[in-house]
Amino acid sequence: MTRTARLHLERVYMALWTSPPNSRKFTPAKINIRISWLWDGGIEVWLGDEMNGFLAQETVRCAAEIAPWLQEAIAHFYPESAYAATLDQDVRQRAVTRLFLPPRAGARVVCPRCGAPHAAPPGMDELFQFICMRCGRSVEVPPPKIQ
Repeated sequence: MTRTARLHLERVYMALWTSPPNSRKFTPAKINIRISWLWDGGIEVWLGDEMNGFLAQETVRCAAEIAPWLQEAIAHFYPESAYAATLDQDVRQRAVTRLFLPPRAGARVVCPRCGAPHAAPPGMDELFQFICMRCGRSVEVPPPKIQ
């Protein structure tokens, strides 16, 4: 990772996690993200978490692309959130028409009977069926819709 990319990633981290609690933009709305990378294979950015499932993911080339992707993803999937309301109008307009990749693993699904969220465990490429942890019933999962 170049020095410039490292500095930009540090700025993103600082903006997300070290600001005072009343000024944090991602966490009050319960919008979870995951960022990871391995050497020069790109930076994986995910909207969501392992517990509740992921809504979208993207592999970006550099740290400078993380925040813009997150802004558009949040404006697309959480348009009514307090954070989305603070974004520029052009970011929100781009988010409406942007196509987001569904996650390759850990896609978010909801039990149709009780509404409990379920995420495919890591390593599962596609979820066909699961047992709901809340109501204990078997749930068949339809293939993901293409935007």
